Amino acid sequence: MNRRGFLSSVAAGWVVHAASPGRAPLAGEIVGAAHGAGHLLRGGPLPTASGPAERADVVIVGGGVSGLSAAWRLAGAGLDLRVLELEPRPGGTSAWGDDGVVPYPWGAHYLAAPNVEARATLRLLEQMGVVTGWDAAGRPVFDPRRLCHAPGERLFYEGAWHTGLAPVDALSSEALDELERFHALEEELTELTGSDGRPAFQIPLDRSSRDPELLRLDRMSMAAWLDREGYRTPFVRWYVRYAMLDDFGGEPEEISAWAGLHYFAGRKARAPELAGSRYLVWPEGNGRLVKALIERAAPRVSLGALVTSVRPQPSGRVEIDYVDVQRGEARRVEARAAILAAPAFVVRRIFAGSAAGELPERVASAWLVANLHVERPIDPNHAWDSVLYGAEGLGYVDARHQLTDLAAATTQRSRLEMPVQRTVLTYYRAFGGPDVAAARAALLRAPWASLADGVLRDLAPAHPHLRDDVERMDVMIWGHAMPRPRPGFLGPRPFEPRCALSERVAWAHVDQPGMALFEEAHACGVRAAETIAASAGIAIGESWL
Repeated sequence: MNRRGFLSSVAAGWVVHAASPGRAPLAGEIVGAAHGAGHLLRGGPLPTASGPAERADVVIVGGGVSGLSAAWRLAGAGLDLRVLELEPRPGGTSAWGDDGVVPYPWGAHYLAAPNVEARATLRLLEQMGVVTGWDAAGRPVFDPRRLCHAPGERLFYEGAWHTGLAPVDALSSEALDELERFHALEEELTELTGSDGRPAFQIPLDRSSRDPELLRLDRMSMAAWLDREGYRTPFVRWYVRYAMLDDFGGEPEEISAWAGLHYFAGRKARAPELAGSRYLVWPEGNGRLVKALIERAAPRVSLGALVTSVRPQPSGRVEIDYVDVQRGEARRVEARAAILAAPAFVVRRIFAGSAAGELPERVASAWLVANLHVERPIDPNHAWDSVLYGAEGLGYVDARHQLTDLAAATTQRSRLEMPVQRTVLTYYRAFGGPDVAAARAALLRAPWASLADGVLRDLAPAHPHLRDDVERMDVMIWGHAMPRPRPGFLGPRPFEPRCALSERVAWAHVDQPGMALFEEAHACGVRAAETIAASAGIAIGESWL
């Protein structure tokens, strides 16, 4: 990421104000994340806990998918579960908003149909009614209402929209040949097994092959692999770049070839009903999954809670200090056990045990997510996911796309007051270059008007009059959105994540596997919960993994 290029692309701010006569200035703000409070861990002044300690059976630090999955796994054991979350909303990068005409995502917006091996995730989906049964082959059957409706994806390429992400009618014969060769390889790798009999690429990751020949792919970048295999046409290079930014937040030069090929070959679901779409989607994206975890776990959730210290005690209990950010008060909780559902760099600051020094070093990608509240359809050929070829961002999703009942969209306005055509468009941009710190710093310095202007400029080739249709645009800056699986991310002991930090403290975060997939975050939380249950004598039954 070139700082000068970024600033020059958004500095003018004229698009925000360039509307038709009589239009009010575009409203909006930067709504998070809570960088200021989180950065206090880097050495800012912190109040000291005083007064009697609060009590809980298990304290979970972090209310994202991993933390809430841990609570979900422990639910039913009769425990007092306490979740301490820094942000003003639960869910981490699967958070959502409810203040629009429809619910909308602030991060992850879909779940690809899970593999049979993702047992814990399928159990959750079964509880939600998304998995309605199992076929004769032992594959899950999905509620068709939850699968993405057509049209699903579209691409703006050379001045026109095309269905899907491959505009076959507009590509050169050379690009078509390369794309066909790439898709054929994708199918071959999906079915490939290593010398140990395991699938070459699997979800969960720890079910993947340990074949040394396959693991050597982690020594090179995805860009280097494309060079080696002779993929050189601009469209195929763009297609792979889009995929790497979409799932990992990094350019192909930044992403391990093993991780890159896993993106294309790790999904195995082949049920008949998935022929049209294999994406499970909701208006609020993966916020619907977060809601399901909270409803079923029913933990006590404290928002705006900055955890500053986690200390195992000789008594066998664990002390957790945190700051109530809104009140500026320091508090302490004593618990039977703790689960740290936080990135490795945070765990190293709040947990003093030697095990914290053994956690993997991860580089986290920075993202910008913007929600555009639009008053009317911006074009007649809408789709769930709209992508612009050659754009800075990854395009946008339409929160209304999955609604089958107008009443389901009602939030704060009555059905009669809400015009049918209004919706929320969620725009995504990953800053995937090697200098992540510079990208993060530039994002944090930029004012809302500049960021909003950058979004409108990026979408202008497809929607030159978008400004006239938007009444509000709010922006979320994710400084540490997800771990970036750079070459070597698998480490010297692939697929053996560190979970137990001490007898009564476990770690749960996608920094463990190094890839931010929902199934991985979910499994990390379940694994930590089962680890703690075993060490603390909590009866929860057989493993769900």
